[in-house]
Amino acid sequence: MAISPSEPMPQQSPDSSSAPDTPLDAPSTKETDFVALEEANSIYFAKGATRIDTAGQDKLRHHAVRLKANPAQVVTLAGYTDDLGSASYNLAIAERRIEAVAKLLRTYGVPKNQIHPLRRYSAGRGEAMPACRTTECRQIMRRVEVIYGIR
Repeated sequence: MAISPSEPMPQQSPDSSSAPDTPLDAPSTKETDFVALEEANSIYFAKGATRIDTAGQDKLRHHAVRLKANPAQVVTLAGYTDDLGSASYNLAIAERRIEAVAKLLRTYGVPKNQIHPLRRYSAGRGEAMPACRTTECRQIMRRVEVIYGIR
C-alpha cells in the first residue's frame, strides 16, 4: 500500500523494538557523549556557595553507588572557580567545595581511600582559559569535577 504525500506517516508504537534509542534530530556523537559525561561528572555551585544543591546530591548518590560497587575505582575531585574574586578567595572556595563533595561521598558510604581531592585549581582567567563574560559561563566554571580512575 503506497502512502500519498498528503497522508501522515504511520507512527510506530513506543514499545517497538525497531524504534531508535536517541531522537532523530540529536544523533549520538563523540562530542555529545563527552558533553553528557562531563555534565554527569560535574557538581555545580552557586556564586560564593559551598553547599551542594539537590541536583548535585542526586549526582553524587549515583557516583557513590558506582564506587561502592567497584572498589578498584577511585575518583579525583578537581575544583574550578569563576573569574570573580581574588586568586586567594578562589583557591579557598574551590578547596571548600572539594571538601563538601568528598564529605558527601563519604556520607553516602564511599570509603575515604577511593576519594582523592586534587590540590590544583582552575579559575576562569588565565593563559589557557579566557575570562568568562556571561553569567552562564561563570555558572559552568563554579564546579567540582569527579574524575574516575583505577587504583
